[in-house]
Amino acid sequence: MASAGVMADGHQLGQRETALIARSDLPLYGKTILYTTPRNYAGKLGRLLIERGARPIWMPTIYIEPMPDYRVFDEVLRERDQYDWIAFTSRNGIDAYLNRMEVLGLTPADMVGLKAAAIGNDAGLLKQAGIIPVLVPPTPSPIGMVKEFERRGVSSGTVLVPAPDVIGMEEPRVVPEFVENLEAIGLTTKRVPAYVTARETEDLEVGTRMLLAGEIDMIAFTSRGEIESLLLHLGDDSGALNEKTVLACFGPITSAGAELRNLRVDVVAEDYSRFEGFVAAMENYYLSR
Repeated sequence: MASAGVMADGHQLGQRETALIARSDLPLYGKTILYTTPRNYAGKLGRLLIERGARPIWMPTIYIEPMPDYRVFDEVLRERDQYDWIAFTSRNGIDAYLNRMEVLGLTPADMVGLKAAAIGNDAGLLKQAGIIPVLVPPTPSPIGMVKEFERRGVSSGTVLVPAPDVIGMEEPRVVPEFVENLEAIGLTTKRVPAYVTARETEDLEVGTRMLLAGEIDMIAFTSRGEIESLLLHLGDDSGALNEKTVLACFGPITSAGAELRNLRVDVVAEDYSRFEGFVAAMENYYLSR
């Protein structure tokens, strides 16, 4: 490991983030990995794959965008005193929330009465904006959040749930199940559209050709929506996913979505709060073989 030093001009050198590594020491070296992550998450995952020696092929099967009309969300924020909690199942919901606060001229002080619940590293995004989440479950998942509500004895009140408006495909069960589970422990929910999640249908030719030609070693899924959209795109060719291509899923929720569609899952990240854990799971798969 390189140590810190001093440059000729007297400035301190920081610890290097990367170092020279032999190709033979990179478990993902030479592996062609197709990842279906939407644009707002793709850059980080792609960079990590490259650093670990892989040849990433980006083929986003969904895209995530702002809502064309935020009147419903804005009305809810103006009437925030009618709600007790706002529970975020994704960073996209947090981004939308913070954006609408800015548009409406609201500050963290205005939102004190609306307690926030967030998952894993997403909580940091709220903290950066000056909002301290009241509930961050030890298990970073929607079901983990429900269990933490239950453990704390929170069995009444109204919870706002910023959620996607899903277009062009059947909505994955993650958010509907989250809402159902909250209501099962006695909470009242108000689902509010916060962003658009839509099926991507353009610029999929290269990844599709490589997949059907058997040129992809692994497919990396980071959400159920990506799986659903890819299966719709492949249609009668979806059987290619259950042949020799390794399937990797970013945590148990994504894995469960794949298994519901009768897909064989080879890799599931145990650390699914960050992409580093996902890439480590891919490496461990190849190291174990």
